[in-house]
Amino acid sequence: MADEPSDDDKLAEYGRALAQAVDATLPGWVERCVATILEAFAGSVTEDQRAAATAAGAAALADVAPRLRTLLAADIDDHRTNPLSILRGAVKYPTAVLREAGVPDVVREEFDEAAFPDDVYGLVPASFADIDPSLANAGLAWGAAKAHVHLRRRRPAPPPVVAYAPDLADASKVKARFPGARMVRRPDALLDTAIELDADLVVVDLSRPGVIDILEALTEDRLVVGFASHVDEATIERANAAGCEALARSVFFRRLAAGEDLA
Repeated sequence: MADEPSDDDKLAEYGRALAQAVDATLPGWVERCVATILEAFAGSVTEDQRAAATAAGAAALADVAPRLRTLLAADIDDHRTNPLSILRGAVKYPTAVLREAGVPDVVREEFDEAAFPDDVYGLVPASFADIDPSLANAGLAWGAAKAHVHLRRRRPAPPPVVAYAPDLADASKVKARFPGARMVRRPDALLDTAIELDADLVVVDLSRPGVIDILEALTEDRLVVGFASHVDEATIERANAAGCEALARSVFFRRLAAGEDLA
């Protein structure tokens, strides 16, 4: 079975999809910008002006696409801009065609004039959808994936957990609560693994041979929580005496499933 793609792999795939969507839509956006303004100003678009708009669209893509792909391929912690800002740089291409055609500047709001002083025709896209509706989903998907990776990187890592639960059903329940838990195959591996990982929590099946004998060493520097049958009072008492938080099996798994503190 193939490994599940990591969050970073998914982000990279969304980045490639966004770059491909830009390839397919940016030249057309440049041509539409030129045509819309010229038709409003002059009532029509000449063949030469259409040819100039097509050439401007190709030039815009040749300029923007490599910079966009460089950004999308970079680690997000190295980002100093965003895809939409790069795409906004393409405004100069339809602007140049309109300047050549003698189109006067349009009246813009004060904020837009201050934020985008060179955008004299009010062409700067406010969103991906302003370039093309089909670009919106690709942009939103990439943005959501980036936000997810950013949050994951800055969320505190869960404390290391080591567990000895030979029963497969028990082990799956422990892993469901503690996805990063290191499962060991033998009780004598618990201490070395806990020291190696600097584990804050060790979970053990107290009913297994050899577990009680190592509890005192395990509980010296970390929390150890164990479970045993509620009728096995002797094992639970010995485990508690060794510093373990010993619980009846039913109590342990109820707390585990509910996400409650085990101690």
